[in-house]
Formats: sequence, structure tokens, C-alpha cells
Amino acid sequence: MDPADRRRGGARPRALLAGDLGVDLEVSEEPSTAAAGAVVCLRGAERIAFARFAAERGMPILLDKPTLDATAQVEELAAVAGDGIVMAGHHLSSHPGFTRALTAVRGAEIGLLRAVHADLVSGGGDRSPDGELRNLGVYLVELTRQTTGPADLTLQATATGAGDAWTFLGRTDREVVVSAHVSRAGAGEASPRSLRARLRLLGTHGSLIVDLAKPAIGLATTNATSTVPFVGESSVVAHLRRFARAIDGSVRVPAPADLVTLSRALDAIAASAATGDATPDLVTRKDDR
Repeated sequence: MDPADRRRGGARPRALLAGDLGVDLEVSEEPSTAAAGAVVCLRGAERIAFARFAAERGMPILLDKPTLDATAQVEELAAVAGDGIVMAGHHLSSHPGFTRALTAVRGAEIGLLRAVHADLVSGGGDRSPDGELRNLGVYLVELTRQTTGPADLTLQATATGAGDAWTFLGRTDREVVVSAHVSRAGAGEASPRSLRARLRLLGTHGSLIVDLAKPAIGLATTNATSTVPFVGESSVVAHLRRFARAIDGSVRVPAPADLVTLSRALDAIAASAATGDATPDLVTRKDDR
């Protein structure tokens, strides 16, 4: 990216990506809605106002980390969005390795799911003023709840530093052990090499290890150990393609109210870390519509 494009927020790469996805790109404080298919909102009151604007016109919305806002604001956003399409920008959930692992779990390739462990450690980038639980940890919570499906979770959480590192351990009502760790190990320019993101899934008859920073899945069963190949694009592009399919109706996404469930789960994790008490019967995900 040349300096001029960086000052413009990366206009050229965004235009190329929009062209590749077959959509029009407009960056404006007052976008035209005549042929719009989606909007990308900012934060807080502006985000809620834009969501209302979009809902009145039947426009799907893609939000970057909606749970950076407080739960009360997420509740208000979900209320104004109603039954519209609101998709969070949690792109790791569209990583081809993760979607392949979900297929393996649901197809019982590793037997019944017994444990889920997720790690996300960033070695660069700016620390979030909102804390890394709602900034980076939300990715792990989203991956976990998609893997386990709708569940009640009892967990114990801990936090260190100024919200830079979080760890939690819990068990669902279906006896699936869930554990996760997220932290930002240092400042400086972020790069793919500075990111460690792995998901481990343990079943009664095997296990899966997904490296969310690489195109590889390790599969171990009672019969053999192998690497499951897959062909896929970056998680960001895959997520945008999923959003395009949501717009044309070929895939369904959770109702906007699910963002409230996610935000309350993050609140419960933070409360457990603050008090040292376990959080019982935490609902991690409601059924998709």
C-alpha cells in the first residue's frame, strides 16, 4: 500500500476487494442508498443511528466488533435492527480451517465433542482502550460458542494487567470442557507473524488442531494422524463472501438479538474475573433463526 492510499484508509485495496466480490464501494458521510446492499457502521450512538437508518430501508449491516460497545448499546442496536440482517465482523469464524473443523465436529469425525480450547496471542498492534476481552477475546468466545452450539456454561475467569490478558475455564451443560486464553504480548506494528491463533477440539475418538493463522488442520484419530488439506482464502475475504451470501439469502445468520447474548457473555466473563467467583448457567448462544 503506498503512503497516499494509507492516508485515504486503503482506498485502492478496498476498491479491488469490492470489485472481486462484485459489489460497489462508496465511502461517504452521507452514502447514497439507491442501490446499496449493505452498510458498515461505526460505534456508539452513531452506530445505532446508522442501524436505524439501514433497518428502515431493509439494508443488511456488517459491524466490526459490535461488542466493543457496552451491552446497553448493543441491546439498543438489536432493538432498532429488529429482524434485519446484522452480521458481526468476527472473521476468524469464517476461516476455512475453522469451517472445515465445524464440519468434522458435526459429522462426528472425532466422535462426540468433549473439549474445546482456544488461544489467541497478538505480539503487536495497539492495545485496546476497551480491554482485550471485548477487542480480541470476543473472537475466541464466538469460535467456542459456534463449536459447542447452544449451551449453558459454568466458568471461572481470570484477568491480568490492565485487561491485556484473559483466561477462562468452564464446562457446558452437555459436559464439554471449554478453555481459552487471549492476550496482547506487546505493542508495535501487527503482522500475520505476530499472531498466534489456535483452536483445539477433542472428541471421544480423535482430535483436531486448527491454526487460524495458517491453512492447516491437524487431525488425529484412533487409527491415524494426518494433516487435513483445504483450499481457502483469507478469513477476512471469506467473511465478506459469507456476508454477500447472507444478502442474497443463500445463508442465514443469527438474529441481531444474538449479539446481546454474546455481549452479556463477555460481561459475565469480566464479572467472574473481577470477583473470583464462577459464573453459572451462562448462555453462550441461542438457536439461529
